[in-house]
Amino acid sequence: MPTDNIYLGLDLGTTSAKVCAFDAAGKMVDERSGGYELHYPEAGAAVQDPHEIISVAEKLLTELLEALPRTPAGMGISCPMHGVLLLDDQGDPIGPILTWADIRAQAVMDRFPKSLQDELRHRTGTPVHPMSPLVKLRWLADDRPAFLERATYLSDLKSYLVDRWTTAGKVIDEQLASATGLLNLAERDWDDEALRLAGNGQPLNLQLPTVVPARTRLEWRPEVAERLGVADLPLYIGGSDGCLANLGSGLLEPGKVSLTIGTSGAVRVTHRGLNAGVDHQLFNYLLFDDYSVLGGATNNGGKVMEWLYDLLKGHFDSIGDMIASAATAPDTDLRFSPYLNGERAPIWDALATAAFTHLRGNHKARDLARAVLVGVTDNIIEILRQVEAATCPVDIIYASGGFTRSPEWVALLARRSGCTVEIAHTPQASAYGAALVAKRSESVNASG
Repeated sequence: MPTDNIYLGLDLGTTSAKVCAFDAAGKMVDERSGGYELHYPEAGAAVQDPHEIISVAEKLLTELLEALPRTPAGMGISCPMHGVLLLDDQGDPIGPILTWADIRAQAVMDRFPKSLQDELRHRTGTPVHPMSPLVKLRWLADDRPAFLERATYLSDLKSYLVDRWTTAGKVIDEQLASATGLLNLAERDWDDEALRLAGNGQPLNLQLPTVVPARTRLEWRPEVAERLGVADLPLYIGGSDGCLANLGSGLLEPGKVSLTIGTSGAVRVTHRGLNAGVDHQLFNYLLFDDYSVLGGATNNGGKVMEWLYDLLKGHFDSIGDMIASAATAPDTDLRFSPYLNGERAPIWDALATAAFTHLRGNHKARDLARAVLVGVTDNIIEILRQVEAATCPVDIIYASGGFTRSPEWVALLARRSGCTVEIAHTPQASAYGAALVAKRSESVNASG
């Protein structure tokens, strides 16, 4: 394999897309990024326009290709989990993408008793929560049946993009499929009972995409290849942002945990087999071969600190100053439950709310900041403890996300978790994971 090869990772994030170029050693040599809107048309809704995202992705890709010295040896695609996009019989969207952040399906959560939730999570790897496509589809079946009846195909952002760009037809990669709540992990195929539950006891009257491995190579549509200038660029379907971030960070061994705090947060560990986590409220998504990624994601990370900073403006010079001050402040009896945005892990309650306890008139701004920072930090540490209980003790936390810009916050995490914390130095880990899929697939194809 040539040592001067370049590999691309296309990362379609929740609010922005990135196309990153990496050399054969994994060094990022160039990138392009651009944003798009997450829309909130009604209470609980969080939706996106797939055409807006695809337009941004195409612009970034063509700009980067024009800037590179040679045609890359391959490109993989990373995409957020839990999206639902319904298509008509012509393959066109009948509405926007319902993203992971859309919680309107909370209205039907009482139709999934705990015993059923546990059974589904064990079999499909996805907690039963409004983020899950299974629950979103049940909500549509129960509350918006006329809209659902207009649909012929079940899709998501990446599946739709792949169908528009390539000749593959309607396919979905294993990683994203395993985050729908509709895939039987052991069989790596759609789960009949989950599909019936999504349809309120009736067979779900939707055509489902074919599940394919992450390394599946896709052939460009001729007109797309000409328009984007990608005829000689091998394209691989890739996987989900969270799973590819673990791959891109090189975290494939037990005891090595990825902990990210950005707007939200997540703890993820890679393991082999499908049996870990069955007694915990954790996700368990396919990665590749017999590798899976187990963990939990929180809605409440840096976004909570931004909220507090807006409330306390005038008390601190910057949000970084507030966090540094809070991280080094003494503890008081003031406590903060950080569920400002509902919650996924560790409590899986979309209706949970935030609250101060033991708040008194003598508490100052720094005390409030300390309580909020500790609340956010301890919440993600609780996810870490659940991951440890399901797999093995943590040796090292590899930290990433915006919180790593604050050494004081990183030190607070180390003290309160009792773990060694190292900063993950892989830039754009999800994009690099997608690029690695392309690199590894090229290697397999060359040797085969």
